[in-house]
This record gives sequence, structure tokens and C-alpha cells, in this order.
Amino acid sequence: MAGSDTETGNGTIGDGTEAPTVGYVGLDHHHAEPYLRTLETLPATVTCACEPNDAFDVDSVASLGDVPVYGDLETMLADAAVDAVFLTLSNRDTPAAVEQALERGVDIYTEKPAGRTAAELEPLLDLEARTDATVCVSYPWQSHPIAAQLKSHLDDGFFGDLRGFEARFVASQLAYRNTDHFVFDRDASRGGILQWLGIHWIQLLTWLLEAPIARVNASMTAGFDGVDIEDGATLQLETGTGTLGTVHCGYYLRDGIYDTQLNLYGSGGRSNWNPMGRTFGFDGETELELESADDDWSATPHRTITHEYEPGAGYGGTWGREFVREFFAACEADAEPPVTLEDALTVLRVLDAAYESAETDRWVTVEK
Repeated sequence: MAGSDTETGNGTIGDGTEAPTVGYVGLDHHHAEPYLRTLETLPATVTCACEPNDAFDVDSVASLGDVPVYGDLETMLADAAVDAVFLTLSNRDTPAAVEQALERGVDIYTEKPAGRTAAELEPLLDLEARTDATVCVSYPWQSHPIAAQLKSHLDDGFFGDLRGFEARFVASQLAYRNTDHFVFDRDASRGGILQWLGIHWIQLLTWLLEAPIARVNASMTAGFDGVDIEDGATLQLETGTGTLGTVHCGYYLRDGIYDTQLNLYGSGGRSNWNPMGRTFGFDGETELELESADDDWSATPHRTITHEYEPGAGYGGTWGREFVREFFAACEADAEPPVTLEDALTVLRVLDAAYESAETDRWVTVEK
């Protein structure tokens, strides 16, 4: 595991290895509290924090605990001993923070998408390659057991020739959200619903699909007064092997309500999955519907698999915790994390094509 030059004084985990120390950067963020609660469930210790916005009340972050809070990352890294940093900064500020941590050889777990554009993220890949540090980008949905099951079915040929897919991520209207936050600022974020929520399914599709997304045709709307980022987007996607699909996302619903879906269609089988459920949360249960034309399934061609969640605190509950655990394990073993900077770059290239398509009203080829 990489770390700063200063000696650390943390406890140990079950195998006698020192548990990592963490500096948390970016407390003024919707996910700061959930990530801190996730860290509380793991053999990791948050020993310091950083919040560049001096107007933000750091005492409002209940899970932070009594640790020193710095006003800038450079000072924190110079003064505090940490093995890793967790970053929940704006898309605009994240690449510079990743660069600072990499230059000190500190491992990094960063909120997605880790930058506004692919061009902002790409130089960091070379820098990471020259260091011993590990960078993981937070796309934890691929660690969900049902996502893993879909991946296994795709690899095993259950779907046959994959012909199509559809994904949906619809959430509550901007009227119910704090639109003064940097998440909804074009300069800080680049985009809106697509870059904030729809991106989860873009990443999951790039991981699941047998061939990369090659072309995008997108339309977007900005229908909320005073906000200059999109609150609705519809994408047509085509893979390199001709599989066609759509991604639809929007801030359309009443407070606290979600409407999500991820469906795959092939010549041999299909799947239907509602990942989020009606309200946000990672408890209760979720179901995967499968239907096959294969003779082995002829007696019961339509089957439903119910996944019951084990209650767990933090972002993504128990499966979100496993994603973070995989990050720490990768740091310890000097191995690849579950989602790399290169994976995140692939996602941003798809988003670059989508925003260009929406501006030019044409299909755009995804940069390789």
C-alpha cells in the first residue's frame, strides 16, 4: 500500500497488517456522510480531513469525528500521515487533487466521474503509471451481486447474440434539490443528470457489454429555471458489434422517488432488473427476471431471482462496502482496483460524445 512519507500510528487488522489511515477530502458533498459511514464499517481510520470551502460547516458532518480539518489538500498531505485519500470534490477540482496525491504516492479513492471531460483525466494515467499509488473511481454498482450475475450470464452465453439494451435512471425534480450546490453548476460539473446519475448505468454498461460503445446520438433538455445543466437526457448507443440500446435519465419525479431499469435482450435470452427500487436505499430486496429460449430452460423458461439485502450502513450498503474493501485490498496487493482511471476515462469518452451529439444534433463516434 502506498502512503505518505510520515510514519503512521494506526491499529492492525486480523492478519496483523496495519489498517490504512485515510484523509477525507471534500466534506461539502452529498456522498461525504455515506462514504464516512462506509469507512466506519471497515478496518480503516479517518485521521484528518480537508474542506476547501470555508463557508461550509464541517461540524455538520456527523460521521467525521474529532479529527483535524485542513483548508487545502497540499497542507493536509504535507502535515498529516495518510495511506489513502477519499475525494468527493467537484468534477472540476478532482483531477488536480488526484495529481497532488499521486505526486506524494498516496492511494486514492475518488467520486465519479473524476473529471469533467476525458481530456482532463487522461494525463493522470501516465502519472499514476510512474508512481506506486493506486487510484479507484467510485462506480460501485458493478459490485452488486445481480450485476455480477448478469456479467456471468453474458460471459456464459446465456443471452446468445446480444441485440439490445435499455437503461433508465429517473429521480426527483430539481425543485426538491439544493441547486445552489456545485453539483448543479456547469463550470464545476460540466453536466447534470447524465453526468451525476445516468453515468452509473453508462459505466455499468461499458463493463457488461461484450463490445465497447462506439457511437452516441443524444438529446438533452434544461427545463428548470436558473440551472444551466441538463435535467433530462436520452441517449441512443451503438456498440462496435452493432448492439443497439438507450439510456434515459431525468429529474422528473416527486421528492424521494426513483424509477430505474436495466434490461438486456439477446437472441437466446433476456433480463429485466430494477436496481434502485421506488425509493432510495440499500435494504429490502431486488429482483432479476430472466427468460431463455434455450432447451435447457424449456420447463421453466421464465425465472425470477430475488436478492435480499443484508442491512448495512454507508454508500451502497453491504455491496458498496465490498467495493471499497476491494479498493483497500488492491492497494495492499499492489493490484488493479475494481474500477481504474482507464475505466473512468472510457466512461468520460462516452459522455464527451453524448454532450457533443446533443450540441451538434448528430451521431458522434466515441474516441478510442
